[in-house]
Amino acid sequence: MEGSIDVAFVKEFYANLYVPRDKHQKQVRARGHLIKFDADSLNTFLETPIVLEPGETLPTYSKFCRLRPDPQELAA
Repeated sequence: MEGSIDVAFVKEFYANLYVPRDKHQKQVRARGHLIKFDADSLNTFLETPIVLEPGETLPTYSKFCRLRPDPQELAA
């Protein structure tokens, strides 16, 4: 919505985002609330559940991200 961004809250979120002892942390505390932004939490918020085929352990996009595709193949 237009004008509904609380700039102070966004700054607090980013200020608390990095914790040196845990570089892989997927949550942050802002204004006393714990905000999780791992894949499951984001999919729940966006109402886009991960659908796995029988026998799969990762969604297709996650598998793609772990590959090292040939740049020429991607460009084609």
